[in-house]
Amino acid sequence: MSTIAIYYASQDGQARKISSFLAGQISKSDQQQITVSLNDLASGRPSEGDIGDIDIIVVVAAIRYGRHLKPADQFLQRHVDHLSGKRLVLLSVNLTARKPHKRSVENSVYLKKWLERHPRLSPVLVRAIAGRLDYPRYSFFDRLMIRLIMSITKGPTDPSATIEFTDWEQVRELADEIAAIR
Repeated sequence: MSTIAIYYASQDGQARKISSFLAGQISKSDQQQITVSLNDLASGRPSEGDIGDIDIIVVVAAIRYGRHLKPADQFLQRHVDHLSGKRLVLLSVNLTARKPHKRSVENSVYLKKWLERHPRLSPVLVRAIAGRLDYPRYSFFDRLMIRLIMSITKGPTDPSATIEFTDWEQVRELADEIAAIR
């Protein structure tokens, strides 16, 4: 039996939604006997014992203002010794991944920087997943900053827009890839 633990850090709920979808898809996988747990990094610090018997660790982290959320980075820093010997998957949830070519390490500045901040880790899979843009939900400052970023990257800037960019077929395929890791 394989055990997969998905740890997520979510700002507005999309990384949590993606993580939950991944867990459901992996559980339905054709692979035999996979146990999946879903863990919010904001609700507590996992111990070495929590991750000790896990076969595959998946970290799903949203980005805010160009950086992955602190709970995800702290998790990777705190457990670097333990994670370096594990099969590790890193998934970044961000709006630049709305452009399919920005979903790989080769073309994603966010993924490159994330890996540079954690040089001792050797993930077996690293991808970016497009998130959700929800201007009405953001604070004034967040709305202003995200509109500026969207303007620079030629994205939508209508302050009333709510757009889910997540490619659920990509997430389904990632679930299959994760379930097949041995």
